[in-house]
Amino acid sequence: MDLKQNIIRTAYKLFAEKGYEKTTVSEIIESVGSSKGGFYHHFKSKDEVLEAITINYIKDLVRYYEKMQDKNVESTIESLNNVFITINKCKASKIEEWPEIGKIYSFKGNNTILRKMAEEFEIVTTELYNKLIIQGNEEGIFNVKYPEYLAGLWTRELIRIYGIIPQIIMSKDEQEYVEFTELLEFSEELINGALGFDTNKIKIKEEALSYVKYCRDQLSKQDN
Repeated sequence: MDLKQNIIRTAYKLFAEKGYEKTTVSEIIESVGSSKGGFYHHFKSKDEVLEAITINYIKDLVRYYEKMQDKNVESTIESLNNVFITINKCKASKIEEWPEIGKIYSFKGNNTILRKMAEEFEIVTTELYNKLIIQGNEEGIFNVKYPEYLAGLWTRELIRIYGIIPQIIMSKDEQEYVEFTELLEFSEELINGALGFDTNKIKIKEEALSYVKYCRDQLSKQDN
């Protein structure tokens, strides 16, 4: 492992143990066994280290996307549905790290880095949706006039859903669950309508609720 990746990995552990704010650059350097010069050759501050951790998370998602596209799927519709499934798998694969991730990103002024993460997620996911919508247009499956705009809308709907999911996973309020289900139904009808489908060929509600159940089950196992 090169020094840069060692710094990122070590900082991740320290941020998860002590919290981002309480971890100093000196502690990172000492734990890595590097010199100050070695650290500052790669990073100007611990802010940049945190940004690198965030970018690595997005790179993991991109790798999931690439694996998805390498598979021999039956249709463009299946590929479009697999985007949401893939994101869920990526998030679920890190469920044991959720407490650590929560501690890393829980600090005053965290809105900047969280916005950065959301922006990067939006960029890579919109690009993939746009590619698949154009592919569907070329195949005559649908006729979307503005693929990029629909791709962006679709991604933002997912961001909205994922913004609510943590609360739904932890909540026992039945009304909140009902309202979340209604949001999923709205998003599903919105996307299918924009693609020109009379029936819901794109599945959002089913996959989201399945993901919520999986997360609840896994967290329950961790508590026992």
